[in-house]
Amino acid sequence: MVKTLFAAASGYTDADSAGANHPVDLWPAFLKQLGAALGAQSVSLQVVSQGRLVQVWQIGATQTEPAIANLEKMRTGRVYSQLDLPGAEDTEQPLRALRWAVGANGFAALVLRRRTRDFRAADAAQLSRLAPYLGPALSGWRALGRERSRAALDRRLGQDLGAFWLRLTPSGRVIDMAPEMRARLASLSGLRLQPNGWLEFSDPAAALAFRQALATAQVGPAASGMVELSRNPPLQLVICEDTLADERTLVAILRQGLLARSLPVEHVAEYFGLSRSEARLTMLLCDGFSLQDAAVELGWTIETARSCSKQIFARMGVSGQPGVVRKVLGSAVWLS
Repeated sequence: MVKTLFAAASGYTDADSAGANHPVDLWPAFLKQLGAALGAQSVSLQVVSQGRLVQVWQIGATQTEPAIANLEKMRTGRVYSQLDLPGAEDTEQPLRALRWAVGANGFAALVLRRRTRDFRAADAAQLSRLAPYLGPALSGWRALGRERSRAALDRRLGQDLGAFWLRLTPSGRVIDMAPEMRARLASLSGLRLQPNGWLEFSDPAAALAFRQALATAQVGPAASGMVELSRNPPLQLVICEDTLADERTLVAILRQGLLARSLPVEHVAEYFGLSRSEARLTMLLCDGFSLQDAAVELGWTIETARSCSKQIFARMGVSGQPGVVRKVLGSAVWLS
């Protein structure tokens, strides 16, 4: 049972791959095993932080859970029955409940119920023996949850800025990658990930540069190799050594140049206080279009484009097209 408890805390079982990207909610499996061991028809686990219910799991028959105010009256580590559980004075249904601390400002409460026959003394003793493991397991689960949330935020920011990572073997085969990397690779015309993990380059020069960068990255910890995969759109790959989970490995960082045209027009217009027409012209100018080319792209006359550009300069407080490009590329408009 302790094994199942700590599997629930981590979100992974022994059968899961160490490189799995998505942990699974295994707390219901732990509650099911606990309920079967103690003969309970329903088991619930509530997590309370700073007086607020933040998580609840329940298996078996649906039951009304004890109020937080009553749970707060319970003593840590004591096993309660229907006879002495705060707020359960009118309850005749057999139950056992246990509370333990989770972090500095929280606690968790476990409630097991039966329909008829009462629990045995041995059942309460088994709960008491389990109590020392419950606090560390649930505290670890919450800490992992916070860390995973922070990692997801970092990952999203990296994606917004066009950055993704891959892990490589010394020979260059991909053995791991960012969760969204496979879909990104599928959208690239000059680079393809084969089923066996090898990267296939449409340009022989890029393939040669990749092999050279791979060799350069293995010269020493401070060495890195860069590969230019495409100029339009801009796409580069940097390979270096790094340490992941105490293991030295080769990491390739893929950076795809940002295209202003990939942003929603409404988003750009609202962020810079522009009209939709001004936003469309701004996006083309940032992507390297000349005023003449932008006018053709938008189906405007050059006079219309010039007039619109002057309005953009005034609204942005810049003196020309380079100022517009610097303003947009240096802004937070890219962060969704």
